[in-house]
Amino acid sequence: MLTPRRIVMAARLGFALAALGMAVLMLGPFQGLEQMFGLNDKAAHVIAFYGLASGLFLIAPSQRRDDLALYVIAAAFGVELLQALTGRSVSIIDFLAGAAGVAAAWAPGRIEQLRQSFRRHPDLTLSDIDRLDRRLRRRRASTGTSPVSAVQRP
Repeated sequence: MLTPRRIVMAARLGFALAALGMAVLMLGPFQGLEQMFGLNDKAAHVIAFYGLASGLFLIAPSQRRDDLALYVIAAAFGVELLQALTGRSVSIIDFLAGAAGVAAAWAPGRIEQLRQSFRRHPDLTLSDIDRLDRRLRRRRASTGTSPVSAVQRP
């Protein structure tokens, strides 16, 4: 029977294999391979890191997408540093292309969160909506800032 737990487990296996394949292609002696598929280097970085971020969002449903996106951006930076060690070209533009792929995967989820907040609280200010965000309560508690409990829906 197909359950969310089984989907996530299968996706984790697929993610591990895809991430390993990406590492081999980006760090191995395969520079220019993307041209066989009609892509340039920048497009390949966008597609690869879009897929990596999307896969990570799927296999880690309990983690915040913002944090996962930052991890993948850090991985894009790490790949560029490792390419310097393997004798391949290092490019800030390649890093930015990878970050653009991550942003393309991250943005739809963030936009949907905003849409949901706007539907739930159409008459509150944006700062009041932000204070109601349950994901930030733990952070506010650790910094001593209390969430606004007086904010009420009109």
